[in-house]
Amino acid sequence: MPSNVNRNKDLNVVANLIDQLQQASTDQARKTLIANMEVNLVDVERYHHFGAASYGRNLVFSNAYFEVILMCWQSNQHSTAHDHNGSLCVMKCLAGELEERRYIKTATQMPRLLATEKKLLVAGATSSINDQEGLHSISNNSVRAACSLHFYFPAIHSTNVYCLKDGSQKSVTSAFTSEYGKLNVQ
Repeated sequence: MPSNVNRNKDLNVVANLIDQLQQASTDQARKTLIANMEVNLVDVERYHHFGAASYGRNLVFSNAYFEVILMCWQSNQHSTAHDHNGSLCVMKCLAGELEERRYIKTATQMPRLLATEKKLLVAGATSSINDQEGLHSISNNSVRAACSLHFYFPAIHSTNVYCLKDGSQKSVTSAFTSEYGKLNVQ
């Protein structure tokens, strides 16, 4: 099959998914849709870029109501503990294995962030979190690369990252390795 036919098929899978998400009106409907979606790494190949200094953050789609980001993780890459600035985050592992660690903030004891849960996400697995449930970090502890598709309701343009030792936080603005399939200058 010619590559442009594959590309059209891939874009149709992504466009169909985005169309379905735009029609989902509740968080539970969105979570269910993402958990049941049939999308694989080939379907998002156009957006598949690794970062030069950190994991790749590739913007697939964004509007006022939600955004979709493909994250590409080399071995031993990880995010810092972070919140979601009021957004619901739903992620689906597309390839490899990722570890999600969850934390809660404490007001009086040290450390200020307490680990509450650790789970392994393999291809096809989903996870969701919002700020009321706590913070999380994602890491690829395996020797193979991994990729995950992240959905934020509403779109997230900044987040707070946290130091595990003392609980201090700072705000960071979203930055992308690529946007809509086009690499940004790194």
